[in-house]
Amino acid sequence: MVEINKEKFKLRPFRKSDAEVFHLGINSQRIADYTTIPIPWGLENISWWIGFITDAATQTPLPEIHFVIEIEGRFAGSIGIINIDGHKCEIGYWVVEEYAGKGIMTEVIEVVSDYAFKKLKLKRLFAPVLPHNKASARALEKNGFQMEGVLKSFYFKDGEYIDALCYAKVW
Repeated sequence: MVEINKEKFKLRPFRKSDAEVFHLGINSQRIADYTTIPIPWGLENISWWIGFITDAATQTPLPEIHFVIEIEGRFAGSIGIINIDGHKCEIGYWVVEEYAGKGIMTEVIEVVSDYAFKKLKLKRLFAPVLPHNKASARALEKNGFQMEGVLKSFYFKDGEYIDALCYAKVW
C-alpha cells in the first residue's frame, strides 16, 4: 500500500486502529453541513468501511484507494480516489475542523491528483461539490480543476434532492 510523505502532512493507508479517531473526526456538524456523508456514523459502520476499503486496495483492477491525512502524527481527515472506471475517477475528501481553512486540503488535492495522473495513469478526475461549499470549490480551482456545470438532483440529502457543482481536471 502506498504512503506519501510531504513536509506538512503524510498520506497513508487506513488501519483498523483508525476507527476511533475517524469516528471522532467525521461526526461533526461541519462535516454534515459540507458533505453528503451520513452523520452520525457509528463506530461499527466505520470499522466495516475501513475493512471494505482495505480490501478494495488489494484488488485488481483497483476500484478505489483511500488515504488518511496525518499531520504531526494525528488523524486530520481523509481523501479517496473512488469509482475508478478505466481512465477516470472521482475524488472525495474531508478534513477535521481543527485543520479546516489552513490550506492543507489544497495541498492534499495537489498530491493526490498528481498520484492519480502519474501513478494510476488516469486522465480525468472529477469532484462533485455542494454549491454552498465554497472552500472545497476554491481548493479544487487552485489545483486546476474547472467547473463544468451543475449536476441536477445529484445527491439525496436530508430528505431532498440537491444539486452538485461538477469540477473536473483532465491531464
